[in-house]
Amino acid sequence: MLVRNIGGEKRTALAGYMVLGALCMVLLGVPFAAQAQDNAEPATVPETQEPVTGTEAAATDAAVTAPEPSADAVVKDAAALRIEEIQKNNGKCLNCHKREKTKLLEDGKEMSLQVPKEAYLASAHGVVKCVSCHSDIGKIKHPSQSTNISIPSEREFSVDLNDSCRKCHLQKYKQYKGSVHSLMVAQGSPKAPVCSSCHNPHAPQSMASYQAETGLPCKKCHENIFNAYAASVHGQARFNGNTIRDSHIQAPICSDCHHSHEVTALAIGDVLRTTCIACHENVTLLHAQWLPNAGTHLDIVSCAVCHAPFAKHKFDLHLYDNVAGVPLAMKEGDPPIQEQLQAIAAEGGSGDPLEIWKSRVGMGQPADISLRSRMEVMSGVVAHQIASKSFAVRTCESCHEPGWRQKQNVTLSITTPEGGRQSFEADREVLSSVKAVESISDFYALGGNPNKLLDILLLLSLAAGIAVPVGHFTLGKMIREYMERGEK
Repeated sequence: MLVRNIGGEKRTALAGYMVLGALCMVLLGVPFAAQAQDNAEPATVPETQEPVTGTEAAATDAAVTAPEPSADAVVKDAAALRIEEIQKNNGKCLNCHKREKTKLLEDGKEMSLQVPKEAYLASAHGVVKCVSCHSDIGKIKHPSQSTNISIPSEREFSVDLNDSCRKCHLQKYKQYKGSVHSLMVAQGSPKAPVCSSCHNPHAPQSMASYQAETGLPCKKCHENIFNAYAASVHGQARFNGNTIRDSHIQAPICSDCHHSHEVTALAIGDVLRTTCIACHENVTLLHAQWLPNAGTHLDIVSCAVCHAPFAKHKFDLHLYDNVAGVPLAMKEGDPPIQEQLQAIAAEGGSGDPLEIWKSRVGMGQPADISLRSRMEVMSGVVAHQIASKSFAVRTCESCHEPGWRQKQNVTLSITTPEGGRQSFEADREVLSSVKAVESISDFYALGGNPNKLLDILLLLSLAAGIAVPVGHFTLGKMIREYMERGEK
């Protein structure tokens, strides 16, 4: 009994010591295990682990070998974030303005404030801040009573916003400012186009998708002219293969002759002739093969006179500044020259109204102004009705014969301040005046000019040219015969 008790106590004590030792090992083993883990080599994949697939290995390799993002990628990411921010801000505007809203203007009309959201975001302006153009709205809280700005008229609003286009389109804006369109706007023309007249600011079309053959935007104002062009040899060639002579020469469209933004008035000076020759570079050589004085004809006869043979023609007497060497232009604010001449004639003076007007233009001294003639068609519409060369006029009798129809139409023209031309009908008797002799001398052909004085002078010159040598020869012969008889 004693032995068992002693043995039991010993066993109890031994078990306690074992539990205490295990607890100490656990407490002392935690820091050592952590240190061992830090110092351990990377563990290898156990043989019992499932093998890595090819896709996972490729992904792992790509992740290891992937290059650092380039500077361009960083810039693109920044640009993408900027566009995202812009579209987010624009969304606030578009969520309101996509609805049908209008604003009452001072002129009593209503202006639409609706901007189609999808069309705007899909357009070239989809990444442009709304406040970039509408800066007056961007500076204040909107919408609110303080942003209820007053607008006199939709036209004035468009003209005022025209300057905002130059922020992004400076080069095109400068071209536009030098155009006849911009000059007409400056003169106060209510119909002269501004940027938004041709380009919808909330859905501008990209150049890649633009189709010039539609005639837009030019056709919006010049529909009659575009229809005439569409039926011409130029229009038909453009719509059917886009070539007119050789495969490398495209048929012209509106902007090829008139330009897109720096629109010029082709009816003034030699611009029209230069424009035609830009494509028809061999025109002088080709005409010289059959047309006498081809160079003179090209200088004083408009191309359309012969190449739009079914059009009515006219003599256009243009006032020309001989000192400046350019067509005479009216000054801003001047009344039409026709009204000025009529007012001078109404004064009852005995002088010629045109000479009196020239004296007034020259500040008391007769200005060095002359009349320069040019044979032209009657309107800009028929000037675009260019026919095939098989219909072109090739006979002298069409112009140089008594009673030719062109002499019945005479106009007097002057350049307007915006670069256009102002013409009014003149009495056809002006062609018979002494003042017009120099102007129309290049048109002269015996019997084919309304100024009969030129016919008389030519006949007298011919008679004198024949009589002088014949008389000289006859008189010399008579003297020789007389002297021979005297010697006998």
